[in-house]
Amino acid sequence: GGLDGPRVLPGSYQVRLTAGKESATLPFEVKPDPRSSASPQDLEAQFEFLEATRDELSLMHSEIRKIRDVRAQLNDLKKRLGKGDDRKPLVQAADDLDKKMTAIEEALYQTKNHSIEDPLNFPIRLNDKLANLAQSVAVGDYPPTAQAQVIRKELTAAIDVQLAKLKEVWDKDLPAFDKRVAESGVPAVLVRPEEEKKP
Repeated sequence: GGLDGPRVLPGSYQVRLTAGKESATLPFEVKPDPRSSASPQDLEAQFEFLEATRDELSLMHSEIRKIRDVRAQLNDLKKRLGKGDDRKPLVQAADDLDKKMTAIEEALYQTKNHSIEDPLNFPIRLNDKLANLAQSVAVGDYPPTAQAQVIRKELTAAIDVQLAKLKEVWDKDLPAFDKRVAESGVPAVLVRPEEEKKP
């Protein structure tokens, strides 16, 4: 599926150009395609569907970026912890937190696709399904079909289930993990000594 946003509705708009301290604003009008038989209500229904879909995709992608940021921090922490026996419980807790986030990420996004042929081996996930639906609805000047509305509702509900699980990770699991790290005395930032130069 594509990630293009919805086309604006016909109407009056303004464009502003700013360069340094100078700014200019001009009005312009977007006119409907004269070849189209779509009513203003049809175009508005299409726009609202695509706008809501874009917002859901944006939220999902924002949460996936958070997962990846937290994972990178967990990996850095595990490197600082080292492999000592006294650190194993904390390393295991970091791994458990990562596994929980990964399960959610992989429900939302197919992480194994790296080439155009990969979806043959690794099925698309919720984000791609929703993006594909939006791309289909964006074709032409038509309101979304009843079937598209049903599919969006089902996909959004499935996405919201995963985002609710992730909210629990952010609200409960991550603070509990942070508390364990703080109690362990592991420094948040560490200045490593220079390695001894060999003759």
